[in-house]
Amino acid sequence: MSENLDKILKLENKLASFMEDGIDTTDTKCEKVVLQIERLLDKISNHELLYLLDESDCISQVIDITAYFKKYKLNKKKIKENNTFMEEFKKLTSFVEEAREKAICEEEYLYICYKCDVDSAAAFLLSNMPNEDIMKLANQSDDWNYKLFLFENLKDKK
Repeated sequence: MSENLDKILKLENKLASFMEDGIDTTDTKCEKVVLQIERLLDKISNHELLYLLDESDCISQVIDITAYFKKYKLNKKKIKENNTFMEEFKKLTSFVEEAREKAICEEEYLYICYKCDVDSAAAFLLSNMPNEDIMKLANQSDDWNYKLFLFENLKDKK
C-alpha cells in the first residue's frame, strides 16, 4: 500500500466520522477533507483506485473515483527489448478482470476500460506478439468469445 493510499484511507475515516456525526458533506470541514482526498487520488495507481472502488464507502458517496483512472501504462521500448508481450498482455488481462469484478455495473466497468485505454494497450501487445503466443493464450481459455478475440489478431503467414 502506497503512502498516498494510506493517507486517503485515514481521510476516509475522518470523513466517515463527520458523516456519522450528522455533518453535511457540503460543510467546510467535509469539503476540506474531500479536497485533500481528490488531490491524493490523482497520485495513486489504477490498481489502488480499483482497491478504493471496492473498499471505500464514504469516498464513493462524495467523489467519482472512476474519474481518476489513468491511461494504462506500457513501457513499449522495454517490452520490445525483452520480448515480454505475452507477459504484459496477461497483466493487462488481469487488470481488466479486476476492474470487471470491482465495478458496480457494466457501464462503470466499460468507463474504467475507456479511461485506461486498455483497447490500445491490447492492440499494441497483440500486434507485436507472435502467432504462437496468441495461440497459447487462446488455448489457456475456455471462453470462446475470448478465443475469437485472440484469433482476430493472428497474422497472415506470407
